[in-house]
Amino acid sequence: MKNFQIGKEINRLLTEGNALNVTGKIFPLVANPNTSFPFLVYRRLSYRPANTKDGIGEIITIEVNIASETYNEGVDIANSVADILCSAHSQLIQRVQLINVSEMFIQDTFIQNIQFQIELQD
Repeated sequence: MKNFQIGKEINRLLTEGNALNVTGKIFPLVANPNTSFPFLVYRRLSYRPANTKDGIGEIITIEVNIASETYNEGVDIANSVADILCSAHSQLIQRVQLINVSEMFIQDTFIQNIQFQIELQD
């Protein structure tokens, strides 16, 4: 089972090359207290086995939340996250598909929520 490695792989993809301009502010599950804007939080939402022509595969759904001080900044970062992840291929990841987006404003924070379906390599 490779699904337990997906969080580490997502972190590597999002921090590689510093394309997001959020150095040191990408967190699994919850951000550190008093983290300044902008920052990202990601988590695994679901797992399911999938039958493929080569056997049993694994499909993971992950969620990335971008917290920002301004709406435009959050949208720009969300777009970059989607570009990075949807083009990702690695020894672990076969294909990534954007499956849902939403946004909200909570406690003076703009939040962009993005969900991805990830097919793992067999």
